[in-house]
Amino acid sequence: MAVHVRARALGWGCTAWFIGLCGCSSVEPGGERGGALALERSAEIPAATTGNKPQRGRVLGGERAARVIAWPAAERIDHVARARYDAGLQARIDDAPIPVLAPPEAGARAVLTSGPSWYALTVHGDGYLLHTHGSGEARVHPHVRTFEPTHPMRDGAGFVTRNEEIWSASWIEHGVAYSFEIECDRRAVTWCDDERAFMTRLESLVYVGGRGGAR
Repeated sequence: MAVHVRARALGWGCTAWFIGLCGCSSVEPGGERGGALALERSAEIPAATTGNKPQRGRVLGGERAARVIAWPAAERIDHVARARYDAGLQARIDDAPIPVLAPPEAGARAVLTSGPSWYALTVHGDGYLLHTHGSGEARVHPHVRTFEPTHPMRDGAGFVTRNEEIWSASWIEHGVAYSFEIECDRRAVTWCDDERAFMTRLESLVYVGGRGGAR
C-alpha cells in the first residue's frame, strides 16, 4: 500500500459519530423547547391572518462558534520534542492560532499548515504518516444529539474509529477540537493493526507551542 499525504482544510464537516466533540457543538440555545419554537417559526404564516405575504422564520443550526481556548502555561512546552523540528516549522508552530499538539518525533519530514482558527501537521515516518489536526471553531447544531465517547484518552475521553485501515481519534483538549490519524504500510510497519500501538502514539502527543503562548 502506497503511503500518501492527504491535504485537509479544517473547516471540519462533522460526521454524526463525532458531533459535539471534535468540530461540532450540540449547544442548545433555549433548551429543547427553544429548538421546537425555532422549527415552529419556520412554518408559513397565512397571509389572511397577517395581511402580509407568507414568511419563513430562520431555523438555527450550523452556525460557526469560536471555542474558548485555555492556553497551557509556557513551561508545559516540550522543548526537547520541539527542537526535533526544523527552524522553519518551529516558526509555523508559533504562528498557529491554537495550542499545537505534535508527535515527539519529527520523522523524516514534517509539514505544518494553519488558518485563522486551525492547524494541520503531518509527520512522515518510515512506512507511516501521522496526521494531527486542531480547530478552534465549532458548528452549532441544536437539534443533533450527542454520542457517548468510545475510549478514555489524554486527560478525558473521545472517539476512536478505523476506516480503510486508517486509525482516527478525536477529542477536546485545551478547549480545542483535535483529531489524530495514522496511515501505515503494513509491509513496513508491524503495528499497523494494533489499536494499543495507535493509542500509545496518541497519548505521546506533546504541546510544542502556538500563537500567544502562555496566558
